[in-house]
Amino acid sequence: MSYTNDLKEQIEFTRQKMYQTYKKNPDDTELLIISQSLDKLLNELEGTYRGNLKK
Repeated sequence: MSYTNDLKEQIEFTRQKMYQTYKKNPDDTELLIISQSLDKLLNELEGTYRGNLKK
């Protein structure tokens, strides 16, 4: 499996985790941490696309 596919799976897992956490408790402080993790993963994925465009 490629790095990009791994990232996409991690992103989907993290999205689901964030959604489930929100459904249980919209005020959960863990949401911020999960959201930041998701942002980092999305930025990494965007970076892989940008890297491919430069080649």
